[in-house]
Amino acid sequence: MAEERGKRRRGRRRGRQEGHQPARPEKAPPEEIEEAQSPDQSETPQPTSSRFSFRLRRRRDAGKAREAGKERIRSEERATAGSARHVSPMDFWRSGTARTHREQPIRRQGPAGLWSRITGLYFPPWVPVVAIILVVFGILGALFISRTATGAPRIGKDHWHATYKYFVCGQVQPNFPTWEGVGVHTHGDGIIHIHPFTPAEEGSGARLEKWFEYGGGKLTGDEVRAPGSSKTYANGDACPDGRPGVVQVSVNGAPLDDWSRFIPHDGDRVRISFGPAEEATTLDDRTVIPDTPGIRKIDLLVTDDGTEANTKFEPASIAVTDGETVKIAVKNTGKISHGLRISGGDKQYGTKDDFVAKPVTSSGDIMQPGEDGTVVVRFETGGTDINLEFRDETLNQVTGTIVVRQGAAPTPTASPEAKEAVDVTLDMKMGDNFFEPKQLTVKAGQKFRINLTNPGPQFVHNLRIAGPDGQYDVQAGGDDLVSTPAVQKVGQPGELVGKIDTTGVYPFKCDFHPTEMTGTITVQ
Repeated sequence: MAEERGKRRRGRRRGRQEGHQPARPEKAPPEEIEEAQSPDQSETPQPTSSRFSFRLRRRRDAGKAREAGKERIRSEERATAGSARHVSPMDFWRSGTARTHREQPIRRQGPAGLWSRITGLYFPPWVPVVAIILVVFGILGALFISRTATGAPRIGKDHWHATYKYFVCGQVQPNFPTWEGVGVHTHGDGIIHIHPFTPAEEGSGARLEKWFEYGGGKLTGDEVRAPGSSKTYANGDACPDGRPGVVQVSVNGAPLDDWSRFIPHDGDRVRISFGPAEEATTLDDRTVIPDTPGIRKIDLLVTDDGTEANTKFEPASIAVTDGETVKIAVKNTGKISHGLRISGGDKQYGTKDDFVAKPVTSSGDIMQPGEDGTVVVRFETGGTDINLEFRDETLNQVTGTIVVRQGAAPTPTASPEAKEAVDVTLDMKMGDNFFEPKQLTVKAGQKFRINLTNPGPQFVHNLRIAGPDGQYDVQAGGDDLVSTPAVQKVGQPGELVGKIDTTGVYPFKCDFHPTEMTGTITVQ
C-alpha cells in the first residue's frame, strides 16, 4: 500500500511539472500537505470556494500575492544551483506585499456608537498643552475683566467720607454707634467712612444698604432699622401724631426714588428718615454769607501723612473780631479728603448757624487732595468774648479753635482757660486699645477730675462712665459721665470731671473700642 501511494504521488508530481492539472480537487493526506508547503513545490493550490465575503476575498488575494513573491524567491534560488541558500531580511520588502491587514470593525449605531467614536478620538501631544494654556489665560482674563468692572470705591485707592443724619417722625436721632472691622463703617461721629479692606466691600459692596448691614441695621425700600437698635420701622407705621410714615432717603437735598444701588461718595450729605412723606428736603444746617471784595482773608491748611490719625489743621487756632466779616481760605495739602465746618454761637454742630467751607472746583462739602475751599464767616457775640470750635467734616476728632474777641484781633494762639476746681485728680492713659489703669477708686460725693492722655499710636479714644443705673446711655441728656473732647485724637489732652454720690462699682468704656477698652470705678 505504501509503495502504491508513492507511485501515485510521483505520477501527480510529473503531471504538474508537465502542465497537467488533476481532474478534480481532492483532499490530500497530511504528509502531502507538508510536502506541498515545502520550498521545492512549484505551484500553490487554488482555493476551491468563492462563497467568502469581500473582506475574505481581499485576504485571499493578499495571500496569493505573498505566495507569488515566495515563488519568485524560490525560482531565483533554483537558478543559482549549487550555491548556499541565503535568506535576506529585505526579502519581505522585495516581495512587494503588505505586511499586515487589520480588519475594520463594523460601525455601531446609537449611543454606543457615539461613545465609541468619542473614546476613539486621537489628539496630537501638543493639543492638551494648548488647551491648558487657553484655560489659564481664560481664567486670568475673566478675573481681570471682573476686577476692572468693579466700580469705585477701590482698595487702597479711594478714601471717602459722607455725612449723614437719621430722623424718626421729624426728630433727629443720635449718631449710630461705632462699628469697625470692615472698610465701610462709622466711628459714632455722624460720618460714613468708606475705604474698602476686602474686594467684597468694593463697588456695590459700599452701598448705603450694605453700610447699614455691616453695622447690624437694615435699610430697604419699605423698612429701616438703625444699627444698634432693635426697633424696625415699616412703611405705614404710625407716628405719634397719627400720620403714617414711610422710609425716605435724600442726598445733597435731592430725594432718591430708589436707593438700593446708591453708593455714598466723598462729600455727600445723606439724610435717612422715617415719617410723613416729604415733598422736598432741605438741609438747614448752615449760614451762607456772600463773598465780597476787600474783606480780610485768613489761610488755613489741613494736612495728613496719608492716615487719619495724623491729620491736623495749621494753624490750630485763628482769631477774628466780633462783627468782622472774614474769608477763610482752606487748602487740602494731604493725601485724603477733608472738609471744614465751624460751629456757630450755639457751639453745636449741624445747626443753622454753622459755617461750612465749599470746594472751589467740585460740588459737595469735601475737598479732595490738593483742592481749595472757601467760607465767609461773621460772628456777633453781643460784646462777649467767646471761643468757637471748628472741625474736619470727614474726621470729627480733628478740631481747631476760632477766638472771637472784642476790638482788635488778638494773637492766633488762645490763652489756656482756668480749670475747674475739684477734690481729687486722677491720671489715666488710653492706648491702642487699653486703659491704664483699668480700676479707679473715689469717695462718694467727691468731685474728681481724670486727666486723659492718648499716646496712640493710631486710634482715637474717649472715656464713658455709666451712670447710677449701671447702664450706658448714649442718648442726649443721659446720666453717663463722658470725657471732653468727645473724640480724643492721638497726642491731644482730655479730661473727665464728675461726681458720683452713690457708693458702688460703675463700669466705664471707650465708645470707639467698647469690647477691648473697659474698666471700673469704685465709689466708696
